[in-house]
Amino acid sequence: MKEPSKTPYSPGERNPKLLWEADLAVKDLVQPLTLRRIRLFQTAGVIVLLLAAGVAGWWLFLRPESGEKMVKDMIAAAGGMEAWQNVKDGSFVRTHRLYDENGRVIKQSSEAFSFRNTSDGHQVLIKTRTPEGGQVLLGRDKGGYWASLDEKEVDPKKIAEDMELMCDDEGCSPLCAVEMALYRMSFPFKLADGGVIPRNGGTAVLNGEKVQLLDVTFDPKVGHDRWVFYTDPATKFIRKIEHYPSMKDNVQPEEIFLSDFKKEGGIVLSHSNKYYRSNGKLLEEYQVSDVKFNASLAPDIFDKPAALASN
Repeated sequence: MKEPSKTPYSPGERNPKLLWEADLAVKDLVQPLTLRRIRLFQTAGVIVLLLAAGVAGWWLFLRPESGEKMVKDMIAAAGGMEAWQNVKDGSFVRTHRLYDENGRVIKQSSEAFSFRNTSDGHQVLIKTRTPEGGQVLLGRDKGGYWASLDEKEVDPKKIAEDMELMCDDEGCSPLCAVEMALYRMSFPFKLADGGVIPRNGGTAVLNGEKVQLLDVTFDPKVGHDRWVFYTDPATKFIRKIEHYPSMKDNVQPEEIFLSDFKKEGGIVLSHSNKYYRSNGKLLEEYQVSDVKFNASLAPDIFDKPAALASN
């Protein structure tokens, strides 16, 4: 009969040592609950460390960009906030073309914009011509809105409606459509204003290419509309804008497609804004040309001409 194995020890030893397997077996018999708790705590500690490492890795490498970070990158790509803030005044020509279903131009007009940034916003002057060739000036000074047709004073609201320089909203001012054009031209810089709430809207596909979405709403004290920007992941340029005039679910957005990006005085601008029909055909286009920033405009360019003021 085979004898059970014995732990080797020297006869002179008072405390013979057990083999480690036997030692663990004895401890398991003597203090099973304590050892199980220790093992549970050890396992839990390892799990917590792994979770912490996973969260840290996600935060550093996989977390989607915040809306604020997207705005910061867009501004940097467009020339930087410092370059934009250095623009004190400027001028440009905006050409509007309306197309028929076959892509033929059925209407064309041009407006020469002059603007000056002020602490309260900006001053604006528009020069354009009627379909008959009459010269129209429309501006605003300390006395309010003023307008002239062939150097004769006319009602600013009436001429603005005739020249389609106003929107269709009730209470619209004679220069509201012009102000909106300047506002859109100031993207993405205006997205850093106070009260703007930018949110990363994920990704989408635009004309077969992947784009990033920036969903913008406002503090109720600032505005109640919504803007969605489709941006190129590589260049950070805005390729499409959706404007929702309110937060209601059934509101249809105005869709604007941006292209022809060029640098003007350190600022990258879209020189072509297009609108399409529901069938995908081009409806209208606004083209920007002859852009001049910090053009040293005459101090009184926005004032009502003396000849009109004396009438």
